[in-house]
Amino acid sequence: MSTDPFAHDDAAYVLGALGPAERRAFEEHLSGCAECARAVADLAGLPALLGQVDESAFTDPEVAPPLPDTLLPRLLGEVRRRRRRTRLLTVMGVAASAVLVLVLGAVLLVGGTGPSAEQAPPAHTQAMTQVDQHVLSATVALQQVAWGTRMQLSCTYRGEGEGWGGETPPSYALVVHTRDGRAEQVATWRAVPGKETHLEAATAADAGQIASVDVVLAGTDRPVLTLTRVRS
Repeated sequence: MSTDPFAHDDAAYVLGALGPAERRAFEEHLSGCAECARAVADLAGLPALLGQVDESAFTDPEVAPPLPDTLLPRLLGEVRRRRRRTRLLTVMGVAASAVLVLVLGAVLLVGGTGPSAEQAPPAHTQAMTQVDQHVLSATVALQQVAWGTRMQLSCTYRGEGEGWGGETPPSYALVVHTRDGRAEQVATWRAVPGKETHLEAATAADAGQIASVDVVLAGTDRPVLTLTRVRS
């Protein structure tokens, strides 16, 4: 038998049936009694369940049948079942989250052995050779990846538009030549005088298939920079 004098006040407290003094005493007791606090939490849904009872049961006592003695115990049981179900769903959700974390970790570990960008061979930066001009210089880095070759170009234009018959700086294109004789334009850009330009390009060709890389004047086949000894 429980010796707690407040052990049976949980339902009355939740239903608002305690007087002001009793309510204050019970609330002070709750701060130090985990069992009563748990009981109040279990019964928190009781008012909502009572709200589902037909209003005529309270307003028309002559017509409505008397409330059965088992109503309150049944409602208390329903509230407790709902609380248990909520706790079970919470535990299942936490467990599912833990499983998902483990699965993702396994996928990352397994995926880490493949040819990902992070584990791809390091890129080798190589200087391009100027062809009949001294205003544009560049370096290019080629990196073999699973889907082909990633390219990073850094170039500096030191001219001001002169030398090419125009008022504005020219536009350029990056062209990849493969060993089977194909040429593929993989990027275009406009020169910015006095500033270094960085751009990325890509080709489906493997780095070992690339015979040379050229920078040409856009719209022409005239190379201004070339790289013929490609290292991947």
